[in-house]
Amino acid sequence: MPKVTINGRELEAQQGQTVLQLALDNGIDIPHFCYHPRLKVAGNCRMCLVEIDKVPKLQIACGTQVADGMVVHTDTERVLKARRAVMEFLLLNHPLDCPICDQCGECRLQDYSFEYGRGQSRFREDKHTWPKYDLGPLIEPEPNRCIHCTRCIRYLRDVAGVEEFGLFERGCHAVVGTYVERELTSPFQMNVIELCPVGALTSKPYRFKGRSWLQDQTRTVCPGCSIGCNVTAWSLRGELLRFTPAENESVNRCWLCDAGRMWIGRVHADDRLDAITVRGAGASFEQALDEASAPLQALIDEGRPGAIGVIGSAHLTNEDNYLIAKLAREVIGTEHISFLGGQNTRSIEPSDKPLTEWLISDDKTPNTRGARDMKVVSGRGLDVKGMVAAAGRGELKALLVFGDDPASIGEDAASALAKLDTLLVTSAWQTRTAELARVVFPEATAAEKEGTFTSERGRVQRVRAAIPPVGESRPAWQIAQALAIRLGRKWNYSTAAAVFDEIAGEVSGYHGLSHASIPPEGSPLGM
Repeated sequence: MPKVTINGRELEAQQGQTVLQLALDNGIDIPHFCYHPRLKVAGNCRMCLVEIDKVPKLQIACGTQVADGMVVHTDTERVLKARRAVMEFLLLNHPLDCPICDQCGECRLQDYSFEYGRGQSRFREDKHTWPKYDLGPLIEPEPNRCIHCTRCIRYLRDVAGVEEFGLFERGCHAVVGTYVERELTSPFQMNVIELCPVGALTSKPYRFKGRSWLQDQTRTVCPGCSIGCNVTAWSLRGELLRFTPAENESVNRCWLCDAGRMWIGRVHADDRLDAITVRGAGASFEQALDEASAPLQALIDEGRPGAIGVIGSAHLTNEDNYLIAKLAREVIGTEHISFLGGQNTRSIEPSDKPLTEWLISDDKTPNTRGARDMKVVSGRGLDVKGMVAAAGRGELKALLVFGDDPASIGEDAASALAKLDTLLVTSAWQTRTAELARVVFPEATAAEKEGTFTSERGRVQRVRAAIPPVGESRPAWQIAQALAIRLGRKWNYSTAAAVFDEIAGEVSGYHGLSHASIPPEGSPLGM
């Protein structure tokens, strides 16, 4: 292995590693704009210049491979003078609009200008400006802020796999834009927002919602599909503002699809349920439990648990589905339990192929694998379609629906469910099934509760609450436990972690896991 000395420290490098990579891996900061570990090296910002012994000119650290015996200096006066010159050049035409720029607080140009910039500008001429253009409904371009690092161009071409961005004209007239002024079409286009080191490409949906330093950050899992991308949830005063990708080499690397980012709009949507209702009127939690449990207890006492059906959901956590299945089989005594799950059609590892080949799943639910593992499956009983049909024939008298919408499966489903004597629904949103329900409990979304999801590739990951539950919403496992207690069981699960620790002891494949020991990148089943 080559041994390289940086600022007097002897470091062991990997063959083919660059000076910048070696420095960053060892906590030595070298400023840079155009370099990104997931992109090809461009070497055009010149901010990472370093001095190397026996080399007459300064070299770019991002494009210079290490060699055994190399001696590098990153903080000499010669290097600092070059960085100050680069910063002065980049700021010549840059607008002074930090107070209104959404990148403020997350802007490398802002940070480096503080460290290497001059106290005042020597530029006295008129600044060159570029006209604005439209990139579509997701990204707001500000060409006057662009420093031409070309990260966005390289990302769309080499990672997203589309040729939609280019650098046009030359010199002070150069501008980044789309060919023939088209809108961006890639389903991964919003990744350029984090890639852009300045405020040239910002999020239209997030624009002017809040400053980064005022927001709370929570690492969690995107509930948009079964891949289980890791995300950072940003919130302010109880409102979820945005998802940004969180690094996980085994799942999504550092990328996230646009659909996953836009899922947050569902949390505060107009059709969000936030109050308990009984027969369409407001009610307390206790009143709703009385209304729901009385007919269930009557059927159980009559020896007719088979007249009761239970539907879980692939949108719910493992903890939710585990107690739902336990409620059905051990408390009610019915085998009619199932869920409306997606189909895990493929299991693709992260790769260097375009994102469309490995970061989009056909299963748009986050926990199909987990729901099956928790035994929310029909087995000897009826599946969802069978339960709906049995309700239409009058054979099924009561149905408990947790987190899903069976009325949506067909034209006759709603009329069949309307024939039930008792329909209890827990839902985060107003659905056709919720409209038909006798009792409705508002349900906490994945952004409002603790728990776990199991991805389509069998990785168990922590779901964390980024904001408090809206209104009277609560996790489905708490509602299932309250029903079990009303039906005579002494359940006493105080947290989602307590439920998961029981899962680890009871469910095959989850043995040896514990809620507290699941690492940020998740735990593969069987390991």
